[in-house]
Amino acid sequence: MRERVEALSGTGVALAGGFVGLLGWAADAELRARAGFETGPDWSVLYAELPLTVLVGVVAALSAWLLPRRWMIGPSVVGYAGRVTLVAIALAGFWLAVQGWYAGLPESVPDHKPWLQCR
Repeated sequence: MRERVEALSGTGVALAGGFVGLLGWAADAELRARAGFETGPDWSVLYAELPLTVLVGVVAALSAWLLPRRWMIGPSVVGYAGRVTLVAIALAGFWLAVQGWYAGLPESVPDHKPWLQCR
């Protein structure tokens, strides 16, 4: 029974980490795709940043979940509550790190070209 609880809780933690990674990536993703590129969109936002952000979110959540397991002697409510708190702190830190990383990127370039406007 304990193995099933561990498997289900680990799956839930991995899903939560992936979801936080996805939400962190989705904030201003369109602006990042257009930032600084006049010839076309930056596809690395979709093909590199998205999978890496989601993967790092999953790894951060599972690491925070599995780290205290070594020192737990038996299953207890206090042990699980502590692990959930640690995961929440890790995911909040990951969210803040992602937002801080993307805040330092350049602003987007406007799509219109004012010199081409007819008067």
